[in-house]
Amino acid sequence: MSTMEAFAIRQRANDGRRVALTLPDGSPTDHWLQIRSQWSDAFRQAREEAMQQVARMAQAGKAELDAALEQSLLAVRAALVSDWSFDEPCVPDNVCAFLREAPQIAELVDRAGADDQAFFGNAFASSPTG
Repeated sequence: MSTMEAFAIRQRANDGRRVALTLPDGSPTDHWLQIRSQWSDAFRQAREEAMQQVARMAQAGKAELDAALEQSLLAVRAALVSDWSFDEPCVPDNVCAFLREAPQIAELVDRAGADDQAFFGNAFASSPTG
């Protein structure tokens, strides 16, 4: 492996990792989400699109802006989910609907997607941002 290859994380970020889901009371389930890293192509693209959407809506009224912000946040979080164990297709609209109705899972997706050590080991341990 070349020295530069040692820094490559893109493939692992895009592949994601499987995270088990528990019920709100903490009971285990057979369900899971495949969650991408915050460094994945899909997440970074969704984040950029959300920022552009919010910038376009900046001149709108408060209600419209709040709705756009909520939808943008859901879309960014949904971009972290690449697969799941549910019968419904894992498509952005379904993921957004699921995350809207299960905010505790949306928070789990946020935390899991930002957990660089879980994706890359100690690769980010010495990083000033990690």
